[in-house]
Amino acid sequence: MKKSILSGAIVSILIFAACKKNNDKPSSPSLVGKWSLVNENIIDVENGIGVDTINYTGTPADYVDFRSDHKVYSSVAGITDTSAYQILNNNKVMIDIDTFDIQSLTANSASLYSKVFDDDSTYSKITLNLKR
Repeated sequence: MKKSILSGAIVSILIFAACKKNNDKPSSPSLVGKWSLVNENIIDVENGIGVDTINYTGTPADYVDFRSDHKVYSSVAGITDTSAYQILNNNKVMIDIDTFDIQSLTANSASLYSKVFDDDSTYSKITLNLKR
């Protein structure tokens, strides 16, 4: 008797859930998935002065693939790499030991920014622009 009541309750819940209108908000865009690299901009700064700038425009072969297993696979300018990543909150992602601000994120584009310090007066400003 207990088994049939429990089974009936489960069936009722499943039917109710299947008939329920979906009023949930659309899910937020996610970094998870494969992205094409639009461009990468790196500015090296020493003592507050930009001393070197690298602007790389992505090719059709360049990609960054954030997987659900918290690994990011990338191939940029023929160099492939695998790193660990972690979403820290809605606007930050840590890739290996570098933290990137998620400046923008939509279903089709993302912009990531990081300031990576070598020491107190030397750092690099890195911007990655991605698209799907």
